[in-house]
Amino acid sequence: MSTRMKQALAILAGVVIAVVMMLLGLWQMSSYEASTRDTSAERAAEAPTSLAQSVSDDGVVQDIYGKRVTFEGSYLPGHQVTVGEKDPLRVLTAFEMIDGRYIAVVRGALTSSDVELGIPAAPSGPQSVTGIFLAPDMPATSSPQVADLATVRVQELAQAWPSPLIAGYVTLSAEDSRAQGLDEAFLVLPAMEGSPTHRGYALQWWVFAAGAIAFGAYTAHQIGKDAKKKATKAQA
Repeated sequence: MSTRMKQALAILAGVVIAVVMMLLGLWQMSSYEASTRDTSAERAAEAPTSLAQSVSDDGVVQDIYGKRVTFEGSYLPGHQVTVGEKDPLRVLTAFEMIDGRYIAVVRGALTSSDVELGIPAAPSGPQSVTGIFLAPDMPATSSPQVADLATVRVQELAQAWPSPLIAGYVTLSAEDSRAQGLDEAFLVLPAMEGSPTHRGYALQWWVFAAGAIAFGAYTAHQIGKDAKKKATKAQA
């Protein structure tokens, strides 16, 4: 077998091994992403916790983002905005808890045409509410408008709504939204930290892949050097 053929086979072997290891790395990374999604779903499926007990008097929120919370009080229909720039628009209404604090509640969603016809009124009287608690959304624009927010920004709402306003908002379930004459509001659970084992294995496989290519190139180089040495000895 010629020297060039040996070199080509060495490089080819390194590439094949590297491709296999890269695929294994992608599989591990998908497993990591799946574990992240599973973690978020598990948090959202946990038994609801008391919102009032999970937020201290100075406003510090415990680890309840992405979890179901429950609280009691009444809606304030005079403090309500639609959230979004494109359909469907989320309907965000202020809620006064029995301890005197306030929380923004996404009661559901409507199309802009339905909003023009009139937003269904929030339930009156004392209410017991359960929903997913989320952190304020990141700003989508540099000039927020409280009348029609592109995202749920509690800091902006606090300028017009009663205080103290809890740093977060609650999204009702599809069933509760329909009970209020609204469509289900989209819900994006916060990204959670998945299993570090999967991520570590993914990085490990990719390092091995780079090493396989490097070793193939090194082997090909050594084959060339050995061939030259043999040729030099034969000439001597």
